[in-house]
Amino acid sequence: LVIDPIKSLMKDQVDNLLKAQIDACTFINSSIKSRKEKIANTHKMQRGEVLFTFVSPERLQMEEFRAVLVEMPEKHKVYFSFCIIDEVHCVSEWGHDFRTSYLRLGENAMKFCKVKNEGDEIPLFGLTATASFDVLADVQRELKLLDDNAAIVSSENNSRPELKFEIIKVDDIDTALIAVPKD
Repeated sequence: LVIDPIKSLMKDQVDNLLKAQIDACTFINSSIKSRKEKIANTHKMQRGEVLFTFVSPERLQMEEFRAVLVEMPEKHKVYFSFCIIDEVHCVSEWGHDFRTSYLRLGENAMKFCKVKNEGDEIPLFGLTATASFDVLADVQRELKLLDDNAAIVSSENNSRPELKFEIIKVDDIDTALIAVPKD
């Protein structure tokens, strides 16, 4: 299960997986206007026909969706391997203000997304390229990952070849740009 903050990001990620010939993926969100298609995508997840299902944090608060998650291991013998929270900095940056569903995300994932080994909790993976140390500490606290042995914070290569900047020296500080995108 992959939690994404934005509908267009879910669609982009599914489209990119499809381009990479990974077709066992779907998303479930309000951009799907047809109830029939939304149900079909939910059934694909429920029956284990997909490897990746992209949803919003709010979906984990919907009783109907929670019921599907609870039913998966009982009825279909389908379990989750991981819960991935993409753009995990949103837990800290949005959760306190206007998307409070982020604040219960870890708790909801652990309660409703079951793994095969009974008694084990689903592993949470939080991914971000834009979080400060303070934001990561807040994320760890909000997701209730307080055991330092269970929470691994890793900073990998932050090289982003698609982002290029050029430093321009200027004399007038009032109109200065520190960095501008380079074409």
